[in-house]
Amino acid sequence: MTTIIGIVLAIMAIVISTVMDGNSFGALIGPSSLFLVVVGALGVTLSGFDIPDVKSAPKAAIVALTAKLADGDATVTKLMGFAEIARRDGVLALESSINELDDEFLKAGLQQVVDGLDADKVREVMEIELGAMDARHQNNIAFWKALGGYAPTMGMVGTVIGLINMLGNLSDPAQLGAGLSVALLTTLYGVIFANLVFLPIGSKLARLHSAELTVKDMAIDGVIALQSGASPRAIVERLEAFLAPDNRQGLDVRSGKKKAA
Repeated sequence: MTTIIGIVLAIMAIVISTVMDGNSFGALIGPSSLFLVVVGALGVTLSGFDIPDVKSAPKAAIVALTAKLADGDATVTKLMGFAEIARRDGVLALESSINELDDEFLKAGLQQVVDGLDADKVREVMEIELGAMDARHQNNIAFWKALGGYAPTMGMVGTVIGLINMLGNLSDPAQLGAGLSVALLTTLYGVIFANLVFLPIGSKLARLHSAELTVKDMAIDGVIALQSGASPRAIVERLEAFLAPDNRQGLDVRSGKKKAA
């Protein structure tokens, strides 16, 4: 949501400043310039990626605009609850509870513990899955950042083409102003699309990815600790080290024995 708000604020700043100066929006409309920047940047970007990367890019953009950061706090509380069950009833008692999880990564790790895999194997399998997720996300991030890098370049290409055409018609001085305006418009479009759309999406995807990696690292650490027989308190203290100090509540607060300060 903050990404959408930020983009809207930036657009509002451009629109309001244009109106305040008494300028016309008609001069800022150029279909050919828009086509060159958007389609040109997309074409150059496509040349460096595979079809699956391209297909996943629109979905990644939607995620960037709508998704929330992964909730590490909730992961700590979930693992604390599973540790309490394992300590009270044994590891096998977790099976009925993990089926209710909507976190497939954590669910798979706990299922491996229930199935009796050793700690090294559990960590290996979870880290393989984490590495695959990392690769997928990095491709999406790279795609949108590449678009943000190529858009201004295509804008400059359009400007150079416009200037060449303008200089080829110096016999008609009346057309110089209009020709220069059209030439510079592609640069404007390139800068706007890069900095108001493509790069913010890439940056938000990178932020979401970083938060998700942290939460999944917490899940791996918590699952291994649970398998080794660590107490709920030990698991909470261990995993809360991943969290910002303000989010560290302790076992008593998370279990409802004590109210948060």
